[in-house]
Amino acid sequence: MFKRYNMITGCGKEQTFLLSPNAMEWLPENDIVYAILKILDLLDMTPFISKYRADGSGSAFFDPRCMLGIIIYSMIRGEKSSRKIEICCNYDIGYRVIAQNLTPDHTTIYRFKKNNSQAIKEIFKDLARIIVDSDITKLGVIALDGTKIEANASLSANKKSKYIESELTRLFEESQEIDTFENKRDSTIDIEKYRLTEPLIKIEKRKEVLTAAQEKLKERQQIEAEKQEKRICERKKIEEERGKKKPGRKLSEPQKVPLPDTKVNLTDPDSQIMSTNHGLIQGLNGQIVVTEDQYILVAALTDEQNDKKQLIPMLKEINELFSSTKSLEKPHTLVADAGYYSYENISAEPHYGIHFLIPNSKERKILDYALNDGCISRIEQVCGMIVDDVNLTIAELASVGTCVWQEFLNQDKIATKQEIQKRIMDARVRSPSGREQYRKRKTMVEPVFGNIKHNFGFRRFSLKGKEKCEGEFLLAAISHNIVKIFVNSKLEKVVSYIRGNRGTSNKMENNFVIELFVDRAIQLNSIKNRLWDRAIKSYFHFLSRFGKVKWTTV
Repeated sequence: MFKRYNMITGCGKEQTFLLSPNAMEWLPENDIVYAILKILDLLDMTPFISKYRADGSGSAFFDPRCMLGIIIYSMIRGEKSSRKIEICCNYDIGYRVIAQNLTPDHTTIYRFKKNNSQAIKEIFKDLARIIVDSDITKLGVIALDGTKIEANASLSANKKSKYIESELTRLFEESQEIDTFENKRDSTIDIEKYRLTEPLIKIEKRKEVLTAAQEKLKERQQIEAEKQEKRICERKKIEEERGKKKPGRKLSEPQKVPLPDTKVNLTDPDSQIMSTNHGLIQGLNGQIVVTEDQYILVAALTDEQNDKKQLIPMLKEINELFSSTKSLEKPHTLVADAGYYSYENISAEPHYGIHFLIPNSKERKILDYALNDGCISRIEQVCGMIVDDVNLTIAELASVGTCVWQEFLNQDKIATKQEIQKRIMDARVRSPSGREQYRKRKTMVEPVFGNIKHNFGFRRFSLKGKEKCEGEFLLAAISHNIVKIFVNSKLEKVVSYIRGNRGTSNKMENNFVIELFVDRAIQLNSIKNRLWDRAIKSYFHFLSRFGKVKWTTV
């Protein structure tokens, strides 16, 4: 019995066009590919282009915008394998559009990420300046936090200094034995005799790995020795000022040679053992500063597990960013968790001109607001007014004096500067306004790490070395910022700002192209002139052989 199915059938296999001739029509109008293309078309690609020869010599290179677009799009899609990205550039519509129908192989994609970490850093800073100047985000409150990311190294590859030294000694003796054996076995002169044998090649490679790890150990120990010398000098200075020895244990002399039990990773010496909520990992510490709208303004990578030493470097990066922008709005409050609290960090607040909200304990341990917290907070205001030569009433000074007496002086021992500072910061965080601002930290910085780690799948570096991994981390930050611009519908505002301030094309890139064509034209013209002169001389020499003309040289 005949059955009639309600089936949707395609067109014939021999049809000329299955897709529209214009590749830009293959994707929906609201696809993020168009946002990536628009932003990359207007960014300054000079850091990439300046690496190549301006005279046009050498092999042709892929457009940096094309390569950067492919990598950013793959980061957003959660694809990390260079080989899979190469396949996608051949068969995936989104990749074909953003790659401009170019198909770079996986080696080219990998080397672009590996060799352009510094240029990627400049692109990230350029995009951060655009975000600030285009007024697409609030800049009043900013948040700082860090996260641990796994390195491309094994946790079991950490070896002690004494193991590395003994292994280098063993490899040296083994290579000597192999050389002696090879010389005795064959004494004939042959080109193969002067090449390394397979065992020696493996030994030499092993030596390179061990030597690099040993140099990293010495570098770290040198840094620690310099810090210890600085502490000793500061202690001596305090003792000279007081005229007596400072109480406490005497500081030990700086150790300039690595201790035998000091560990280093042989696979990636720049990485460190770091503790996380899920246990120990071999990784690096990524630091970011974000706005209330979750835009990343500053990002950096460090090999130190403790966040305490990262506050000052990140503040310097923030000052550098805002000194290069035209925005009149500046951040007035920095929010960070208890991992960044220290006396030295809080003491740097007046120098950088930004209000800190950094508790000395976890958020769940912060106590409720007390009545005398207002008096403690008032101490800061009064001290600031005294510095600014503002006249204060006797009642204001008396109230502050009473608070100081009750909190700090009416004790068994005199309160130290650290205790006073800790109490003032505690009162600042516990105040209603401080608690409200500090609560924003979770909704500002934590979703950013969630987007990068969960949505992008960026939980492990594919490169080795701190500098190269930092470029990979900044690629994730650039991708996140582009996604936020796209999701928050700020693309048109950003594009109009860039076009209004920089034009539709980059002047330096145009100059590069013009110089390239001028140099090539001059080069071709000189070649043409030389060939023309040579042809004329050859013709006159030919005529002079038959006595037609007499060739003379001036």
